[in-house]
Amino acid sequence: MPAMGGSFERLNVPAELVRRCRQGDADAQRELFEKTLPHVQRMLYRLAGPGIEIEDLVQQAFLSLFSSLGRFEGRSAFSSWLFGICIRVAGKKARGAGRFARLRSALRLEPAKGVRLPDELVDRAEQALVVQRALGRLPYKQRTVLVLYEMEGLSGKEIAESLSIPQATVWTRLHHARKAFRRSYHCEAKNTPVARK
Repeated sequence: MPAMGGSFERLNVPAELVRRCRQGDADAQRELFEKTLPHVQRMLYRLAGPGIEIEDLVQQAFLSLFSSLGRFEGRSAFSSWLFGICIRVAGKKARGAGRFARLRSALRLEPAKGVRLPDELVDRAEQALVVQRALGRLPYKQRTVLVLYEMEGLSGKEIAESLSIPQATVWTRLHHARKAFRRSYHCEAKNTPVARK
């Protein structure tokens, strides 16, 4: 299977910060927003695909986060709870549109570490586009599990908590998602001229 995620930093939100946010501390809420924003943006981008609506989805996710923060009981990791919100926001968008949002030709790249040569950046962008298109062909439930596991690095338990499903269901969906992704990826790579070099 092609590399899907690269390096990523796990979201770690201290319980004390969450506690202060729940008490209405504006500084803590601003800190929580700044700490989680890149993770929320990345998650929604991967689930819904690129487009101008990502900002709207990010706004919806944070409105949901801060309006429901009082219901977070701390029984699961805060990151699992937050990713659950992102999944619901992206899923609502997909259902509202009647289908998963179509991917556009432009792909925003995550910031690269170190200096890269222009040819290397072009190759990386082309490869990322093939991966995004292949992901876009997967059913939403499979895509969600694959993104959370392969790209976000969540464990099976964390994914089960985020999606409110049994852990065995996570592994079943992941198995089917990997098989479907491989087929979709090979089809996209074969049909993308730049990927055939």
